[in-house]
This record gives sequence, C-alpha cells and structure tokens, in this order.
Amino acid sequence: MISDALRRKASQVPARILLPEGGDARILEAAQEAAEKKICFPVVLLNESEKSRAESFLKKAKFEIILTDDKLKRECAQKWSEIKKIELFPALELVESRMYLATALLFLNYADAAVAGAVHPTKDVLKPALEARKIYPGIPPVTSSFIMEIPRFSGKENVLFVFADCGLNMEPSAAMLAHIANAADSVAKEICDIDSKIAFLSFSSKGSAEHPSISKVRQALEIARQKFPSLEIDGELQADTAIVDWIGKAKAPESLVAGKANVLIFPDLNSGNIAYKLIERLAGAKAIGPVISGLNPPINDLSRGCGVNDIIDMCAISSIQASKLKIS
Repeated sequence: MISDALRRKASQVPARILLPEGGDARILEAAQEAAEKKICFPVVLLNESEKSRAESFLKKAKFEIILTDDKLKRECAQKWSEIKKIELFPALELVESRMYLATALLFLNYADAAVAGAVHPTKDVLKPALEARKIYPGIPPVTSSFIMEIPRFSGKENVLFVFADCGLNMEPSAAMLAHIANAADSVAKEICDIDSKIAFLSFSSKGSAEHPSISKVRQALEIARQKFPSLEIDGELQADTAIVDWIGKAKAPESLVAGKANVLIFPDLNSGNIAYKLIERLAGAKAIGPVISGLNPPINDLSRGCGVNDIIDMCAISSIQASKLKIS
C-alpha cells in the first residue's frame, strides 16, 4: 500500500514539517501520530487561544509547538520586509495572515517543509510561497501531481500511477507541459520508487486526429525530448492506448511507452482534474495530492475535506522532498 511505503521511506530521513493550522483537531491528531511513528518531526503553529482550547491534548504532545506571539511576528515581518523590499509596517500586516507567517518561518529555517490546506484554500496556501520565490533562468516552474493507487488494474493489485497536472496549471503551454512531465517523473522515481514511462495524453493517438490542442501536445513531446533526454516518454496517445497493452500495440506499435505508461500528462487542468476525481470515486482509487513540485522549501497542499491519514501522507511526502533537496 502506498501510504505504508511513503511512511517507511520518510521515517528513514525524517524532516521537520511545519503544520501552521494548529487550531484544527485533525492537524493535532496527525502531528501526534506522525511524531509517535517517527514519520517526521512535526512543528505545530498555534496562537494563545488555540493553545488554551487544546491544552489537555497538548500535555501529552510529542511534537514541537511554536506560539505566534508579537516577537515571532516581528521576526517574520522583518523577513518579508527583506524578501519583498517593503517597510516593516506593511510586512507586519502581511504576517497577520497565518500562511504568510508560516512561509516566513520556513525561510527562517524553523522547519524544512510545510503542509497546509486543512483550513485554507489552495490559493492562500501557495500565494506567499510563490511571492517569495526568487525567479532566475533555469529554475523549474511550480507544478502539481497526484499519486493514484488503483485497487485492481490489468490483473494486479494496488497499481501506482502519477497524474499531472491535475491541481495547479490551467492551460499549460507546450513548454510548460514538458516541465510538468519532468516534475511528474521525479515524483514517480523519487517519491514512489517506480520506473516511469510517461505518456502525453490526447484524444488522438499518433496522428489519428488533427486539432490545435493536439499540436500543442506534439510540441510538448518535442520540447521534453530535447530538454529532458533521459525521460522515457511518448505522445500523443489516447488514454487507453497509453495504459492498455494490446491497444497500445495496435494503435502505436513502434512506441516503447504505449500500453505501459504509468505517468500520465494531461493537456490541461480540466481533463486532469476530472480524470483523477472520476477514478478516485468510480474505481475506489486512493488519490494523494496535490504533490507540489518546484518550491524550495517544499510546501504541500491539503484538501479542506482531508482526514488525519491524508495529512500524515502529505507529511511523509514533504519529508522525502526535503531530504532530496538537502542531498542535491
């Protein structure tokens, strides 16, 4: 099972994971379990009223607590003043937002990565990190992937796929699709430990139709092969051509990926988001994500409908990402 594998892997290199939404009971429960199982070293952010409400639980807490007092806010505001080149007063207003405060704490090395979104929407979770990002030539764009565990597929149980981008980039260009493929390849190899075979998906397989959206996918394949020559990648492929062996052989007999793909790159957010949610609900698949690639330090997003196990899964993934960044 993917959750067990992720937790085992994370426990080999546990990182300090900031959980800024400490007022939510799910976060506290997840932090306690993650700490007890040594999946990571949780660092929970609380204000005084949140601490008071959870006082009985916190007496047995095995995780670190950071209190959001005036001294901490000032320290974080000074960091934002430096990042955004603004005066201290507007920076102090920024850190009244929990996610701006949390992002500053990451840049001040209070933790190695962060997981949030149990309370805040995705745009609030990622906006401060995107504002703080230093853009320079060669820096990878920010993309997202979902790890999909299919209960039964092609005679096998608990089969893993990586879907991208299903949560972030709405209308990616051909160049962005190439970067999405490269990031998804890293998620497959570095987090899931699977040998990736990447398919650019379309409603066409190898010229069976013509449309501007298909042309974009073909361009993405050319760019990916030039920029990332180590990727085992092909396109454009229909979904069944990509993942069903006999259909792949029939529709794309020369392809080394058709019928064997386990990393699926969708042409836009509409198709990707619809696909992962349908498979999750109709096939009973486990969907873990969105796993955010391209942020340093890593920040990963949760659904506001997440459960304790979802939070622990994302803590494990964030630990793995943080360890990979340290090594690199």
